[in-house]
Amino acid sequence: MAWLLLLAFAALAAAVVAAARRGLGALQDSRQAAWSALEAQLVKRHELMIQIVGLCARLMKYERDTLDRVTVSGSAVIAAVRRNNMPALAAAEKTHRAAAAALFSLAENYPQFGTSAAFAALRDRAATLDARVDERREQYNDAVSVLNFRCQAFPYSLVARSMGLRPAAFLS
Repeated sequence: MAWLLLLAFAALAAAVVAAARRGLGALQDSRQAAWSALEAQLVKRHELMIQIVGLCARLMKYERDTLDRVTVSGSAVIAAVRRNNMPALAAAEKTHRAAAAALFSLAENYPQFGTSAAFAALRDRAATLDARVDERREQYNDAVSVLNFRCQAFPYSLVARSMGLRPAAFLS
């Protein structure tokens, strides 16, 4: 009789561990999908900003440092994304947004850009991509929050350790 109880307990423990593994795997996949969506939006925005800088460079010859700041900060964002370095990405993102705002502010002083519907469309597209980046960042942080919570809760914490899962970093 005791061995039957022991066998039932072992089966229950195995079922709990299997369910926890599946749940943590699904949460890890969710976090990765959110990261991929964020990365895609950051890359799209970077490509758009390269086009905008190229367009502005033709007319804004005396604003080279502003153009360079946008280019360098955009490259820093992409480099941080490639390394999955959240603190560096947060800092680079802040710098990039400030540089892009400075560029658009300077562009308003040029009549060719102020009256151009094409440039206004590019500026609107950049604003749309910024909003999408913000949405994807929120989705990523939500996925990280759930994953980190589960990795710290029993019995998930035991399974997470055995799977080698560590708490993921938030993107502020």
